[in-house]
Amino acid sequence: MERSTNGRRRMKIAAAIEFALAGGFLAFWTAFLLTDMVDIADPRLREVYLGFESAFPPADIVLAIVLASGGIGLLRGKPYGRLLTLAGGGALVFLGLLDVTFNVRQGIYSLGPGEAVLNGAINLACLVSGILLIRTIGAVPIRDDDGAGGRDAAPARRGG
Repeated sequence: MERSTNGRRRMKIAAAIEFALAGGFLAFWTAFLLTDMVDIADPRLREVYLGFESAFPPADIVLAIVLASGGIGLLRGKPYGRLLTLAGGGALVFLGLLDVTFNVRQGIYSLGPGEAVLNGAINLACLVSGILLIRTIGAVPIRDDDGAGGRDAAPARRGG
């Protein structure tokens, strides 16, 4: 029973992380598109940075939908919640690595404290939360919460 309660608690925490990230993505893009958040004096680097960032809103909106849907599924105990959470976690790790690679290659972290803190925090949040979501889902056994007769449950292990 303790394991089941612990698993439910982990799913609730994962769902809360997903909702926070989904809201964070939407808030970030609203602020980014409506204000001038970019503090890059070099016109060429500014153009490169804005070109790179402008490719992300559609994918990030989809990721926000995946994360929010995954969180809803986890809270409802549905198998799609685990699937979407894993997909969202993998996408967060990919996004974080892509951003870190770009920022290092273009020297974004060395432009000043504002850019370093903002970009570093976003990149770290993506990487850490993606790994955390993947680990959380992998650590909790699958339960049959929807009465599906076990078809979504993990098969029993054989042997020792």
